[in-house]
Parts: sequence; structure tokens; C-alpha cells
Amino acid sequence: MNNSSKIAEASDSLIDLLTAQCSDLEKLFSLAREENKAAELGLFGLVLNITSERSEISKRLETFHQQIAELRGFLGKSDEKTQKYNNVTDRVVELANMTLVKDQETRLLLTTSRDKSNEELRKIEFGNRGTNVYLREQKKGLAYVRDF
Repeated sequence: MNNSSKIAEASDSLIDLLTAQCSDLEKLFSLAREENKAAELGLFGLVLNITSERSEISKRLETFHQQIAELRGFLGKSDEKTQKYNNVTDRVVELANMTLVKDQETRLLLTTSRDKSNEELRKIEFGNRGTNVYLREQKKGLAYVRDF
């Protein structure tokens, strides 16, 4: 196999990897939107399930990233064929950025929900303490004499 056919094969492999990466990033962004909606609705079990699914996709994306870096190194930055893939790589970057933005929105929703829950727990604790004090008090401010 000559150098030209090796470059052609590597270029084809690169586009296949970029396409697979783009597909996974589309799925990751879709899951980020679902996760955000679940957080808005307070469906925290669903948030955990989606996070688990996203984690699996992230592992695949790491592998793609390593393989793509190796192929790009082999092809070199000046290779004409790699210029064809700019649209795919631009979409990859766009999807990654949109996913990061959606994740930040979800993080804010979950933080707000956690803070509200903590405040409600503080109110419950305060009420619980007041109730316990009331129940422990025997006299309750009433002087009662049976012999009147």
C-alpha cells in the first residue's frame, strides 16, 4: 500500500470517526435538554438516569477524541483532504458548546432546587423544635386550682 492510499484510508477513517462523534454529540445534547427539563420539573430520579446515560456517551467521545487526534497527526495539518471535514468539526464544536450551555442551565436549576429544599428543611426543623418545646412544657402558662 503506497502513501497516497494510506492517506486516503486515514482520511476516510477520520470522517467516519468525526461522523460518529457528531452523532454522539447530537445524542448528548438531546439528553442535556431532557435532563434540563427533568430538573425544571423536579424529576430527580430521571435526572440521575439521564446523567448515567450521558456518562456512557462521554466515555465513547473520549475514545473518539483520541482516535481522531492520532489520525489528524498522521494526516498532517496541511493535507487538502482534512479541509473537507471542517463542516463536521465545526458542528462538533457547536454541539459541544450548546451542551455546555444547557448543562450550566441545569446546574443552576438543580442548585436552586437544592437551596429551596434546604430552606424548607430549616423551616421544618424550626417547627419541630418549637413543637417539642411546647410538648415538654407542663404548665403552659395556666394556673389551675381544683378547689375553688
